[in-house]
Amino acid sequence: MPFSLYTDFQSDYPDIVSSMKVTIEGELTIYEASEFKEKLNSILKNSPVVLEINLSKIQKIDSSCLQVLLAFKKEVQIKDREVQFVDPSHNVLNLMDLYGIAVFLADKTKLSSRQELEKFSFDYGRKED
Repeated sequence: MPFSLYTDFQSDYPDIVSSMKVTIEGELTIYEASEFKEKLNSILKNSPVVLEINLSKIQKIDSSCLQVLLAFKKEVQIKDREVQFVDPSHNVLNLMDLYGIAVFLADKTKLSSRQELEKFSFDYGRKED
């Protein structure tokens, strides 16, 4: 199953888009990495200052697409914008934990209370919000 990206613009003012919510759904493997990178870059080109990327519907992810997410975060920071990765799926958490990069994403990653965090070696996100 290929991946899909869904966007939702958010604003407190009618004429100003202040944030965008992006939901990623499906499978992200090396076969989708190039297209995934292009779509994220397109979103960044037209995005407001704050991006929230929901990772809860990612059914499968490999290291190539995780690298795309990490590179995207760096690119967002270079452009003086903010990105938050929210509600990562169990598969995303497993890969982050495997590579020990949870700390790199921890500053902006929000975890839902439904996660079974005792399976992971990282410590952040275990407190109630």
